[in-house]
Amino acid sequence: MAGVFCPMLLLLWTCWILMCLNFMDCGGKLVEEEKRALLELRDSLNYPNGSTLINEWVEENYCAWAGIVCIRDLNNDAHVLDIILTSKRELGLGIWYPDANLLTRFTHLQSLYIYGNAIGNWIMPEALCKLCNLRELDLSFNPLNGDALPHFQVCSLASLEQLYLSGIYPSFPLPLLRALCGLKDMRKLDLSHNNLTDDSMPHCLFDDLSYLESLDLSGNNLKNSHHILSALCRLRNLKRLDLSDNFLDDGSIPTCLFENHSVLESLDISHNNIRGSPGFFSGICKLRNLQVLNLQDNLIQGGLDPCVGGMTFLVSLDLSFNHFEGTISSSIFSNLTLLETLRLSNNRFDGLLLFASFANLSNLEAIDLTNNEFEVDTETPSWVPSFQLVSLDLRNTRLNQNYGHVIPTFISKQHKLKTLSLSYNALQGSVPSWLLYNSTLLMLSLRSNRLYGGIPASSQFQASNLLMLDVSDNCLGSTLPPNVLESFPNLFYLNLSNNALEGTLPSFDNMLELEVLDLSHNFLLGKLPPALRQNHTSLAHLVLSNNNFHGEVMPRFSNMSNLGYLHLQNDGFIGVLPAAMFNLPVLKVMDISGNNLSGNVPDYFPLFPHLAILILARNQFHGIIPVSLCQMQKLHILDMSANLLSGVLPSCLGNITAWMKEPQVLLPAFMWLSPSYTNYRVKVPLTTKGNALSYEGIPLSQMTILDLSMNHFTSEIPSQLGQLVALRSLNLSHNVLSGHIPESFMNLKKLESLDLSSNHLIGKIPPRMTQLDSLSTLNLAFNHLSGRIPFENKFVTFEASSYRGNKELCGPPLENDCVFSSPPQQHEEEDEKQGIGESDFFFFSCIAVACVLGFWSVIAPLLLSRNWRTTYYAKVDSCIELCKEKLHLS
Repeated sequence: MAGVFCPMLLLLWTCWILMCLNFMDCGGKLVEEEKRALLELRDSLNYPNGSTLINEWVEENYCAWAGIVCIRDLNNDAHVLDIILTSKRELGLGIWYPDANLLTRFTHLQSLYIYGNAIGNWIMPEALCKLCNLRELDLSFNPLNGDALPHFQVCSLASLEQLYLSGIYPSFPLPLLRALCGLKDMRKLDLSHNNLTDDSMPHCLFDDLSYLESLDLSGNNLKNSHHILSALCRLRNLKRLDLSDNFLDDGSIPTCLFENHSVLESLDISHNNIRGSPGFFSGICKLRNLQVLNLQDNLIQGGLDPCVGGMTFLVSLDLSFNHFEGTISSSIFSNLTLLETLRLSNNRFDGLLLFASFANLSNLEAIDLTNNEFEVDTETPSWVPSFQLVSLDLRNTRLNQNYGHVIPTFISKQHKLKTLSLSYNALQGSVPSWLLYNSTLLMLSLRSNRLYGGIPASSQFQASNLLMLDVSDNCLGSTLPPNVLESFPNLFYLNLSNNALEGTLPSFDNMLELEVLDLSHNFLLGKLPPALRQNHTSLAHLVLSNNNFHGEVMPRFSNMSNLGYLHLQNDGFIGVLPAAMFNLPVLKVMDISGNNLSGNVPDYFPLFPHLAILILARNQFHGIIPVSLCQMQKLHILDMSANLLSGVLPSCLGNITAWMKEPQVLLPAFMWLSPSYTNYRVKVPLTTKGNALSYEGIPLSQMTILDLSMNHFTSEIPSQLGQLVALRSLNLSHNVLSGHIPESFMNLKKLESLDLSSNHLIGKIPPRMTQLDSLSTLNLAFNHLSGRIPFENKFVTFEASSYRGNKELCGPPLENDCVFSSPPQQHEEEDEKQGIGESDFFFFSCIAVACVLGFWSVIAPLLLSRNWRTTYYAKVDSCIELCKEKLHLS
């Protein structure tokens, strides 16, 4: 035994010496210099005023620093082996120009990952050639220019085997690609997401990379790049090829790709426009060594080609999100004995699929048959599964229709199962205890079935390991026992909504990891336990809406540092909102509509800097809108409708930033992703375009709404609201607003719905509002508007109901024509025949002129000339005397 042991010990010692010699530094630098180089690299990363890793890289042992991996030599001295600094440079610091000479001090360096750090170029890039041990280099998602890498045809960096250059925005520089031509020992190359075309690919590249085994060209635009695609045929050692997300169609892929790649093991052509023309699958099936085939999200039609059953080395097959149809022959899978992953979801396969056809696939770990037209049968007698699944997804598969819609019984024998979804299958019966308390199961979804009987307790008094449990939209219809949830201490996600659950809420004291809780649409009552509203650091999404918490004053929520979404609508809460009700620093959505809350609208909402959706509708708030609301610059949706609010509309509402410019897509903020990788979309009920709908995902993140309808607001509509050019829905109906429709409303180019009905508005409809091309719903009914309706552009599509109740409006689409008073036609003809001298105007004008001339012809001389006055009065005296004589004689 000793004779065997000594040679083995000598062999191990020799291997250790050789490994250490392999990592000896090229220049004999001191280890202390590596530490100084790391600190200089950190300072360069932070130039001019960043703070990344300032508080992390402080220990004496730099091998314990974040992102640093070391190896020790024969003298037990540590040397940096890997540097991982992905996305560390802070936004706003601008382009980074690191000095490549710093890296030459790490003489044992094998891996350098500096993904996403705004690197524009290296200072002294030729210094990279001195990294004689470098195996892996990741420069992805940096705005590199053409000189960012040395020309490898004259560079001694012969050891480089893996190079990642994904996402080199704004466009991949051609000199950078030419520099790669010298990397003759390259084994793995990632050029994904670079918008590469034939013009940007040097001819030398694929000719030199003759040893290349893995190539990622995903996320480019290679549909018409025949040179690049044809050049792939020369890579005879290629084992893994990713052409996903490239707009490829059937004619884009050269036939030589299937003829010359007998060693190809992985082919990803997902997210393209392939239709599966004749010959496509026959070409695929020639790749006899293929282990991974991904055709997800294409346009492939017809049935599944039987030749797939001959690809006996397949380990993973993904045909999901296509247009496959017809029945699936069980013989296709019988020979695929190495298969581990099978995804057929979101197609049009029909007929009956027997789960027994997978019985002999002993390596099978993941099956996804979701959303097809077939019926899945798992209860066929006389079959025993040889596999142990890790993931099973049978959503919407008409599961076991011929066997009473039972939960598949074979699952009870699956001892490795971690993820299971049986949603949307009309399953019946009670929730089995063995399913909830499976020792390996982490995620379970039974949504939208017909299960009843409540949540069962553990029969063996053991706690469940579930991280995610969704039994929503069933008929559990029971009272939750006070301690039932103590059996689920690890839950991150719990959804029991729409189950007719009764009674009071459990304490939730032991569910410290809970992040998402949805108990909406039940008959729960009583007080909210403190664990759901105070000092709970994990809860991020709380949905308790549509329950019966009536008679309870609105609860206080405080010190919940992760709570972003709070939904308490239609719960019957009464009372006022306390001044110190909330301490929720990351709150994004708050919906307390449909309660009986009263008092003034609090002015502390601006203390929530991330609040984007605030819904206070259908309560009894009174008083005015606090001006402080105008400080909420991220507000996308404000709904205060159906309250008792009064006063004037604050003109400062026209200053809210999110309504003044096109808002950024807030999808990441409105979607919750748990550590169990389960998406939970935020759903918010909104009323717009006259319809009440629930919005989620992208439509919700892009929606901008101001709804102040059904209150008692008076005075005029502020013209400043016309500055809200990003607003999509504006509802001011059923108030006491007066004055005109602001001319500034013509600027609301994104507006899709406008409701100003049931007010006291007067005047004409601004004609330039016809330029609102996005407007699809308009309601101006029951006002005092007048004049002709502007019947142009989008206004042609609005019906008469949009204008009813305005007696002085006229023109289409109303039936009353616009008729204006004018002289009868006969009189007009007579007036045309009259001469100017026969008109009344001419007669009275002449009299007026004669009076004026006669008056001033007498008065003016009397005022201006003394001689004239003497002569004039003498004449008058003589006339008077003459008259007297005449009268006397008579």
